[in-house]
Amino acid sequence: MENKVLKEFFNEKKEEISFITLKKGAKLPLGKKFYIAKDKLDIPIRIDNLIIDIKKQDRYDGITVKNIVDGIIYIIGIDKKFENINEYIEILNLFESNIEAYIIHSVNNFSESEIDSAVIYGKSLINICENEKNCFVYANTLEKKGVKYLEDGLKKQYTIFLNEAEKYFERCLDFNDTFSLAYYKLGFYYKSKQQYIKAGLYWEKSIEYDDDENRIEEIRNELKELQMFINYEKGYNYVLNGEVQEGLDILLPIAEKRSGWWNLLFFIGLAYRLMKEYEIAEKYFENVIKINPSQLDSINELGLCRMCLGKYEGAVETFNIALNITPNNSEIMCNRAAAYIYLNEIEKAEKDIDKVLEINSKDEIGISIKQEIERIRDQR
Repeated sequence: MENKVLKEFFNEKKEEISFITLKKGAKLPLGKKFYIAKDKLDIPIRIDNLIIDIKKQDRYDGITVKNIVDGIIYIIGIDKKFENINEYIEILNLFESNIEAYIIHSVNNFSESEIDSAVIYGKSLINICENEKNCFVYANTLEKKGVKYLEDGLKKQYTIFLNEAEKYFERCLDFNDTFSLAYYKLGFYYKSKQQYIKAGLYWEKSIEYDDDENRIEEIRNELKELQMFINYEKGYNYVLNGEVQEGLDILLPIAEKRSGWWNLLFFIGLAYRLMKEYEIAEKYFENVIKINPSQLDSINELGLCRMCLGKYEGAVETFNIALNITPNNSEIMCNRAAAYIYLNEIEKAEKDIDKVLEINSKDEIGISIKQEIERIRDQR
């Protein structure tokens, strides 16, 4: 299903289209060939181009074929289910025997200010024939439009267009799994998403299938720089999978070189917490928060470490900081309630848990702590 933002982008472009009508039997000259209308046919043309043609009618008669072709490509890009689409494609094929090459050439010659047109021309390629080359051209236009959105401060649109570009770069490989340029592009996408192992694999494929020495050298340099990040990803995956010592063996040497990398320090802290080395873990989470004061997971983990060390008041203070960032976070309220129980502040603990169960009456941890509170009350 097409994203709402993308759908709106294409729908808005319909406002740029007007139509001229060919009568049945009318001839439309297309270079050395003619299209003869089988019935009355509405021909799309962009309004701006229509105005230009009207202004120039003292110099020549009628609307230029190039602008008619432009309008047809535009409408195919906007809506492949538009009525008369088969007649439009017939006109394009009469105009140019290799219409895909013509569209690609046009895309490559659009200026930076014409990026919207490039996107629509690119989509028309997909709607005419979806293959690896056309997917790659369209993905590139989406990427450029996404970057333009980012320059304009529109991060949501940037993300959506970049995600769509990534999808079409991946589609290239569905058609041709040796298409080196797709691997090249996707390596950068996965690196930006911190999927370093996958980025490395894609770049290795790019080198395997590419024959451009400059691009190969570029990727070799990227792979050298990526190796540390690949090791980091391997290390934290070991930690998350419970193979904690294996993870630390990889992560600790990286920390000697990158002591200010909070993501790295977080996973080292998590590893030590899982090993019940709470004092060491506490120091790592404190360092993460010095670098990134609003890093919620680290604040929560720090609170858990302090609880395990019997620093219950410090744990409550830490969870308070976290709840100032995210007031209705059930997990952190449950953690604070547990700390309150250790401090024998049962009313405060119950207040937290009642709010948790108000948010989600089936919260298993909340229910468990509520039962513990009732058990404590029964023993008094």
